[in-house]
Amino acid sequence: MPSWPNSNETSDADDDEYMDEYSSMQMEYFQTADTVIDPSFSGLVVESDRRCILHRQRPGRFVAFKGTDTGRRFIGCATTDGVNCGVLEWVDAPWPVILQRCLTKLWDMYHEENLGRVQDKEAHEIEAEKLKKELDSLANQYSQLVDDVSKLFDYQDGQKSHDMDTSHAINELKEKKHQLDEKAKIEVQMEKLKLKKEQRCILQSQADTIQNTRKVMKEIQVERDLLKAEKKKLEHVISELLKAGHGCKEKLDKIKEVVMEE
Repeated sequence: MPSWPNSNETSDADDDEYMDEYSSMQMEYFQTADTVIDPSFSGLVVESDRRCILHRQRPGRFVAFKGTDTGRRFIGCATTDGVNCGVLEWVDAPWPVILQRCLTKLWDMYHEENLGRVQDKEAHEIEAEKLKKELDSLANQYSQLVDDVSKLFDYQDGQKSHDMDTSHAINELKEKKHQLDEKAKIEVQMEKLKLKKEQRCILQSQADTIQNTRKVMKEIQVERDLLKAEKKKLEHVISELLKAGHGCKEKLDKIKEVVMEE
């Protein structure tokens, strides 16, 4: 990670050095991961004078919620409007390969399920649009029929029997239009109910993904604690052997260096 200039000691020379450093940084630092709220790791960083790259403001604490970085804590730009500087520093190291594969599988399943729902939604929208066009066409036909009946009224004015027949025809047309309107309303309501059901399924899928991710993270944390305990025991044994003068000191030193690197 590059060092960040102190906001209280910025000068022209520091600005030039900062811009050179800014231009040479890898683009991965400017890709802000999606985040999830974690009350135990949130808020702005106030323990140091570190500032974000573009806005020179205090960064914030976040927990990633995307891809193989899901659950990793990082320090990043806290700006929500305009360009975001991205990740400044990862607090947690990359997850083990096994966990990354599990996360990738979970996210692939989530995206595949969401894609199916999006496709179903688009199909429903197309069908609803088709029904709307048919309803508009029927409405136009109804208006044309009403005009024809009105003309017939004018032509047969004074003939009571014809007037009664025409009135009956108009009433039938009105009844048919009313039936079509009710049918269209019912179909629209059914489409809305389907969309609400799909939204509930998506929310449940998101909740299941978060729950599974937290469970895997807890298991990895337990394994990490066990490895740390074993490492401390091994360091203690090597130290005791060195003090007692047992074994080859050069080999023990190499073993100790490997343990310290891990």
